[in-house]
Amino acid sequence: MIMGVFLMCAGVPGLMALETPIEITDDMGRTITFDKPVERVAFAHPSAGEGILLAGGWDKVVGRDATLSNTDFYPNLDEIPVINSPNNPHGIDFEKATSVAPDVVVIQWVGDKDAYEKMVQALEPDIKVVMLDFCEPENADNIVKLGKILGTSDKADAYAAFHDRVIDSMKSKTNSLSESEKPNIFLDSGGMGTETITTYGKQAPFWGKMCDIAGGKSIAADLPGGRSTVDLEWLINQDIDDIIVQCFYEKGKLSAVGESKTFGYMATDPAHATKEADSIISDVKNLEVYANSDAVKNNKIFIQFWELANNPKSFIGTAYIAKWIHPELFE
Repeated sequence: MIMGVFLMCAGVPGLMALETPIEITDDMGRTITFDKPVERVAFAHPSAGEGILLAGGWDKVVGRDATLSNTDFYPNLDEIPVINSPNNPHGIDFEKATSVAPDVVVIQWVGDKDAYEKMVQALEPDIKVVMLDFCEPENADNIVKLGKILGTSDKADAYAAFHDRVIDSMKSKTNSLSESEKPNIFLDSGGMGTETITTYGKQAPFWGKMCDIAGGKSIAADLPGGRSTVDLEWLINQDIDDIIVQCFYEKGKLSAVGESKTFGYMATDPAHATKEADSIISDVKNLEVYANSDAVKNNKIFIQFWELANNPKSFIGTAYIAKWIHPELFE
């Protein structure tokens, strides 16, 4: 009788091919289990949206971060409800998030455990919450995790393999450098030649990792906080070989993400971008805090579009840095 029941079940499509539970560990250290790939996903923070896009799951997005505006890069963006306010990626409107009925909300992890625990408490157990860091330059493991959650592992794994090949090709050249061969790098993350200077500290470890992979050392790696204002007395006493200045869409102004402005992929006038970049470099050179640095003396000031650092494109930003600081290795 048992054998007969088994044979009857075996003849029914799908009964023997039960879904295997999906288990991942997020960057908050939480183990999260899904019975099957999710069909509806929402996200907070532009980096999380880009991660979902790269993992091949954009067609499953039902709620999004309000900051995104690039409809060329993100299909059907205007048709997807927002779950937070612009430029406030972690200030989720829980009523809006619940109303779009996602199976999971994906959030960019930046290390603020208390804030994240509040999000988890507000949404779970009805809606699962996954915290992942998409600024990590060294590997694309979190894209792979998204692929598992979304049921798109073929696309996510292919992207991760490409990403890791780029990183490995750099590390094959920079890992053999001695400490003395690694220049000291300072990132001016948004001043663009103004007196208020910010940088990334130890709570934004992606920047230090970018410098390390590229064969340099971030002088701000041990500073407290994430992106924060720098003590100018501390800065003036630092040994700086290279200065990298993050630029936005217009000099001195951050526009909505994705708008076509002076800098970035959507810029329409390269000659104007070059003129603006030269102006920023000149302004940086004229700041007293940098005047005695080797970076200024040796014209080692570089402009980096800000989206090449604090999101999944950080591995591209790392490649630029490697070529700037070690031109002989990356001819």
